[in-house]
Amino acid sequence: MEKYEWLPTESSPLLYPMNIYQGYLHLEDGSKVYIPCSGVSHTGWGYSGSRHVQGEDMKAVPVKLEVTWASFLENKFYKGSWDLPADKMKKLFKEGTVNPNTNKKEGYTSVVVGLAPGGVAVVWMYGNDQQVEIGRYQAKETHVSMEEYVPGNPGISQEEYFDMSKSVPEAYENMKNKGIQSGIWDTYRKKYNWRTRIEIPDHTARNINMEMYNGEEETLFNETLAANPFKERAIPRLLSYVFADKNGGQTVFEVKYFDEDEIFSLFKQIDEKKPLEIVLRMNGDLTNKKLIIKQDDKEFPMQKIDPENIWKLRK
Repeated sequence: MEKYEWLPTESSPLLYPMNIYQGYLHLEDGSKVYIPCSGVSHTGWGYSGSRHVQGEDMKAVPVKLEVTWASFLENKFYKGSWDLPADKMKKLFKEGTVNPNTNKKEGYTSVVVGLAPGGVAVVWMYGNDQQVEIGRYQAKETHVSMEEYVPGNPGISQEEYFDMSKSVPEAYENMKNKGIQSGIWDTYRKKYNWRTRIEIPDHTARNINMEMYNGEEETLFNETLAANPFKERAIPRLLSYVFADKNGGQTVFEVKYFDEDEIFSLFKQIDEKKPLEIVLRMNGDLTNKKLIIKQDDKEFPMQKIDPENIWKLRK
């Protein structure tokens, strides 16, 4: 049985804090590891949270997820148990990733368990700025007594304990304005056939990092950047470009983060049946910076980005 060096971690939406009451990944060899979680987790969707060193360094592949968690803004608990696609995970663990700094093969280092309102659970694998969705699962509402959940303070009510208005005030402001955005996590998972590239005279792309709203991440460099094929990807929330001039001097341009309303509105205007490009365009002296969505002869400029988020890389 093949084993790999990895650790479990949790993830949660930035504005929808949660806490794992009980969470385990059951492994192929019959052992299990718990999913660590900070007291109030709001890492950002797809971003890793707590990491606890546990068990052997080399672990078998996870085959099952069991988790019960508290969704604070909803004042609810959710519970679910699902088999994981072990063959898919084995394939990824075996293939590994390539370190963009050393160009050496390394492994996936994290199994990330994301938990969101509505009982949404998503599992990703992460390594070296590459994150791949493994599966999306649906939990059901459940009941956990405060005596079980907070044994040190059994007299507290669930409403009192779940009140995050002081510890995460921005989450409550968002809920006042937008409510609980049920279904948004599946909207984030919708994919389009796209790629991104640069159009800058006398400059060559060296590295492109893409983070998508569905929690996936991809970094192109060397062979993958040279090929840069169109690919089914979710809508990006972050794009970071490293490009070099004739003398090897490197510059970074980064969109961190896209205005969600704008970029989703622009993607609604494109023909989903055709591929599209996101093009970073500027003059050779790095002026007149633009980021556009391009499909056939149509161009859709992005207005709500910071064109000055650009800097030189030190040699």
